[in-house]
Amino acid sequence: MINDQTIQELKKAREEAEALKETAKGILEVVEKSPAYMEASDKARKAADYVLALESQIRHDALASFQLYGNKLVHNKVEIKIFLVVEPYDETVAREWCFTNFRPALKLDTSTFEKAAKDGNIPADLATVIEEPRAQIAKKL
Repeated sequence: MINDQTIQELKKAREEAEALKETAKGILEVVEKSPAYMEASDKARKAADYVLALESQIRHDALASFQLYGNKLVHNKVEIKIFLVVEPYDETVAREWCFTNFRPALKLDTSTFEKAAKDGNIPADLATVIEEPRAQIAKKL
């Protein structure tokens, strides 16, 4: 049985957890403002930018080499892979075509369907709506 003592324990535990979270947040803010952290963070950002630039250059050079020579293995650590990609298309036209020709491509919007079922707009043999009891504890104890 739930009693006031258990509720008070929960209240105290929540307050302690929140205080510890705020303490950790304060410590993190102090660290993030420290010169050492700011310097390390700046160096890490610059290093990440340099990595991205090098990767971009290698990809560009590899694709250029592939286009010139057709060689998929441009280096023992760099390989050209071929992917099938669908170019942009008119979704309305595609949906209409799928409606008549390819139903598996049409996905049910479960959120809208379930809301309609709860509102009584879906036949009961398609979706049964039940009441499910759940315990909710007040945020402020």
